[in-house]
Amino acid sequence: MSSFFKKYFCAVIGLSALVSVSESLFAQTAAIPKGAAELSAIAQQRASIEKDKKEILDQFENESQACWKNFAVNDCLAKARQIKYQNLAPLNQREIALNTRQRALKEAERQQRLADKADDTSKDKATP
Repeated sequence: MSSFFKKYFCAVIGLSALVSVSESLFAQTAAIPKGAAELSAIAQQRASIEKDKKEILDQFENESQACWKNFAVNDCLAKARQIKYQNLAPLNQREIALNTRQRALKEAERQQRLADKADDTSKDKATP
């Protein structure tokens, strides 16, 4: 096989790969505004979780201070800690889910930027 045909074949393969990448980019481009809106919704949910956590921790502080007025301080403190952890557990699970979603969105944005950069460099190389 001559070098011309090898170069032509490689160019055809490269173009087909570029077409498939551009199709996936087009699908991701439609999701970009959704991703930005979703990131702001995540930030709002995160603020709500922080507010709820602060309320739970304030309640724990009040209960633990009240425990020192009782005779059985250790038992009272253990119950207060147990209640605190039980109340924080669902909030922590929500926070973990938000973190996972935020990482996925940021990774999708990163992949989009890399694909855009690759598309720009391929256009630059294509127009000598």
